[in-house]
Amino acid sequence: MSLALLPLKIILVSIDLFIALITFQWIGVVKKLLTPTPMRSVPVGNDESHRVNTKNKGNLKNSTVEGVTTLHELAQFACKKYGHRNAMGLREYLGPHSPKVQKFGEVSWRTYDQVKDASLKFGASLRSAGLVASPEKATLDKLTTPCTLAIFENTCPEWMIAALGAYSQSISITTVYATLGTNAVIDSINDGKIRAIVCNKKSVKMLLGKLGDMPTLKVIVYTNNMIAPGEKVDLPAAPKGVTVLSFDDFVNAGDTKAFTIVPPKPDTAAVIMYTSGSTGKPKGVVVTHRNVLASTTIVDGVMTENDSIICYLPLAHIFELVAEISSLSAGACLCYADPKTLTQTGAYPIGALEQYKPTIMVGVPKIWDVIKKGVQAKIGGESKVKQFLVNTAFETRMMARKLGYDTPLFNALVFKKFAKVVGGRLRLAISGGGPLNSDVQDFISTCFGIPMGQGYGLTETCAALTIQDIATDDRAGIAGMPVPCVEVKLVSCPEINDKLGFPYLSTDRKDVKGDAVFGRGEVWVKGANVGLGYYMMPDATKKEFDEDGWFHTGDIGQFASDGSLQIVDRKKNLIKLKGGEYIAVENMEMTYGNSRFVDAVAGGVCCYGDGDMDRPIALVQLNQIVVMNWAKENGIVDDFNAVKNSKELYDAVMKDMEREHKNASLGHNEKLIAIAFISDDPWTPENGCLTAANKLQRRAVVEKHDKIFKETCKKGIF
Repeated sequence: MSLALLPLKIILVSIDLFIALITFQWIGVVKKLLTPTPMRSVPVGNDESHRVNTKNKGNLKNSTVEGVTTLHELAQFACKKYGHRNAMGLREYLGPHSPKVQKFGEVSWRTYDQVKDASLKFGASLRSAGLVASPEKATLDKLTTPCTLAIFENTCPEWMIAALGAYSQSISITTVYATLGTNAVIDSINDGKIRAIVCNKKSVKMLLGKLGDMPTLKVIVYTNNMIAPGEKVDLPAAPKGVTVLSFDDFVNAGDTKAFTIVPPKPDTAAVIMYTSGSTGKPKGVVVTHRNVLASTTIVDGVMTENDSIICYLPLAHIFELVAEISSLSAGACLCYADPKTLTQTGAYPIGALEQYKPTIMVGVPKIWDVIKKGVQAKIGGESKVKQFLVNTAFETRMMARKLGYDTPLFNALVFKKFAKVVGGRLRLAISGGGPLNSDVQDFISTCFGIPMGQGYGLTETCAALTIQDIATDDRAGIAGMPVPCVEVKLVSCPEINDKLGFPYLSTDRKDVKGDAVFGRGEVWVKGANVGLGYYMMPDATKKEFDEDGWFHTGDIGQFASDGSLQIVDRKKNLIKLKGGEYIAVENMEMTYGNSRFVDAVAGGVCCYGDGDMDRPIALVQLNQIVVMNWAKENGIVDDFNAVKNSKELYDAVMKDMEREHKNASLGHNEKLIAIAFISDDPWTPENGCLTAANKLQRRAVVEKHDKIFKETCKKGIF
């Protein structure tokens, strides 16, 4: 078939190239050829492995707005400058359309002026409810006064309004993932001496039932987020001494004359942000106004008041919190959505992306992988001729974009339709929260014709450490240049070796591929965005935050020849096999998850190895649509369960995994020896197999599939 269609491919590519030439797109090629690769970071002193952003050269920038020193001041600045513009949008939820599809109505908008009014009233109500200002200078010690508001809710306008309202009274917030269980809420309330909480109406009954375990909790403010008009929610009567109010009633009760603004100081605690807990009990990172404000410099010059951003990641995750606050600082519009209703597969009549038509979208790697797999599945269901056309378009556009021009014919024939998947106006995509597979990054950039960059950071660094220069850097697999508020250095790790058996040293000038580098080693970072440490955990704090202000990330990186940081290994998540060789399971999961047979929506791939095993194995969530398309292509006529258990499918998937292994240049010891298929049993935050930030909880996955896991592990022992 491909050979028969080759003349068509030649004709289409030739026409596309001709149109590109007569529309002067060759100018972009010439410009790219003549533009030298910029140096994206410069050394501090004579140490090439200790670097800062080239534009700053040591003069670190700690706010997007000159003179602004707290998040309250930032909110006041934005509301004053952009008061009449839309700040927040939310689609009316009308209830389920079908078991897996939700129905939505029109969008309601709040202007910056309306957000300011609601947040100041909310803050005044917190004061009247007995909350007090936080200490001017935050510490890691247990709080002794009710100076913190807990937010136990999914991402929605009320979440951000509540946070801004708290800040207007110097009250800090404690984040609690909405997907976590009762114990996590109880622990957070008791640890923080918390008096008030914002939650969903459906969570009120649970909280009231556990009041005996939370003696300090006296005020429950509930939202109606994702509750349909007329939907009945059991709301028990509150016991004496406890107040339960709707969010709107709580706001309307706020008396801003009786409780005037109490502005926070830069070193006042803004958030106790709990990590997602993929390696144990979540740790609460104490983050000040100074810290979060410094991280907003990550979008300096990138966003404008004409932008709109889709908001769907959990605000209890530092990545989303910083993204939204940064967007507000630029006057952009926040468009709120449920993550399962971004596209038409989960929403009726249209998905949130098509409804809002955002210009900017941030996401974690899993989200981008899901979008990629969704597009590929749609392509896989088309005729051979259409598949050939689309694959030709992708191949041509990917090459064209790397050279500096675009593909006008294929844009009109193919990519215009794909652009509708993300609303049609998207101009920028950013991935963070974990390493992004290079193939996924290239696919998204090519499919939607937009620059896509990676950011790198941790909760402890308020999400910001490095970010890719999307204006001039289209390479995949790059963590980026240091953000304007930090200095980064690499510290030798002589005890950890690369794939060739050499240790990671800050004095290295070549990497494992022979490319020039400015040192290799563990990534350490210092700057105004680095949090104070872990709440009530002095030993853990001392281990990761040193006395000189450096935070030790646990990631192994290298500075490329242009000064960009690349993450190449993970100090904390290396697993030693029986032979003494290390494997990086997170990197393996990212690589093998790129296989077309893997269902990213259901959780992806879980790789495993230990000291009793010679080679690693993996549990694989199987993509049923892809599997059945494969079966049809190979003349296998049977039901899914029969195909799933066939040797033919197993061999095909293993072959695909081997191809991904080779493409990613994984170590020989990171080649899977065996796999097991999982289907109809997805890994989710609700069943504990994923963290609230959609990171794999490997131990929970193993326990959930104990029998099949043990059988598969036997194949990894020789």
